[in-house]
Amino acid sequence: MKTIICLAGLLLAVNFPANAALFQYGTLGGGSAIGTIADNSTIGLTDAHAVSMSPLNSITALTLTVVLQGGFASDLTGYLRLGNTTSAPFYSLNSLINSQTLSASTPNTYTMSFSSTGNTTFIGSDPNNTWTLFFADTSGGGTTTLNGWSLDVTAAAVPEPVNAALGAFGAVLLTVVGVRRYVRTNKTV
Repeated sequence: MKTIICLAGLLLAVNFPANAALFQYGTLGGGSAIGTIADNSTIGLTDAHAVSMSPLNSITALTLTVVLQGGFASDLTGYLRLGNTTSAPFYSLNSLINSQTLSASTPNTYTMSFSSTGNTTFIGSDPNNTWTLFFADTSGGGTTTLNGWSLDVTAAAVPEPVNAALGAFGAVLLTVVGVRRYVRTNKTV
């Protein structure tokens, strides 16, 4: 019986790990800024960071928070990208910020959530890569500052083939033990 309980506990531990992590860059809400987005320039401001959440490798939910100050939101274009290849998951931030009003004196906080029931852009992707936030100010007349940004990532481990094999072995073993006990207790002499 102890063997069965130990195997069941092992199966649960191996197959259902999860974790959440918050990665913050710059100072959210004010203070020391990441940088100024050049006015009337397509070169813009890029802020990239490598994230490591090993052994977690499948995003189940993600929240992006961006803090901007000054300038005109309608002048801005931007994106969030995971990885550095042309096929990397990518989300345009234009719809998030263009309809907003920026304040020169007060930081403005914008939040975007990604989940399996809403925007699924990054869901299922491996978070262990470089995350890049980019903004450009494509019209003259005001300077915008990127004060900070954060990623709140919830991810789970995808079972490795070894884990799947261990789970299958455990299920077979539990079945064999159960059948043997049934036969032993119901055996007629």
